[in-house]
Amino acid sequence: MMRITFSILIATLLFLQPGVAEAMDANALWGNRCEQCHGEAGEFSGKYLWVIDDKLQGQHHVENLRLFLRNHYIPGHGIEALYDLLRAQANTPARFGNECSGCHESATTFVRKSIFTRAGELTGAASGVPVETFLATHRDLTKEDVEFFTKLLLRMSIVVYGQ
Repeated sequence: MMRITFSILIATLLFLQPGVAEAMDANALWGNRCEQCHGEAGEFSGKYLWVIDDKLQGQHHVENLRLFLRNHYIPGHGIEALYDLLRAQANTPARFGNECSGCHESATTFVRKSIFTRAGELTGAASGVPVETFLATHRDLTKEDVEFFTKLLLRMSIVVYGQ
């Protein structure tokens, strides 16, 4: 009983850390409030949003996308997390969707199912091999491809796991 209570306490404390809670909020908000109409966040961002001078912009409220999110029924506590999620994906080419989704679904789903972070390094859940090492031998990827996909998956792991 003591072990279960301690585990719940630790999980609760981790969830309440700002980075973890915000990352979870962004995914949960998108999944619960946006995905049904707008599809996956990465695809949506790639089609309809862009980043100029580190500022997320779109067709609506070009100068203040946070205002648009607020007026689009996003709760106040989730606006920054959702904004950051969309900004991170806006200028990223849709390479994962185009090149990898046939086997691995979306990048978010792939990270949830197949990758974890160990000592700050992405690691394959099934193999235990660092993702960057594995990618260097996967599907004739170039060094630049390995770098691109490693960065993309690392960013997605931050969104998924808050690390």
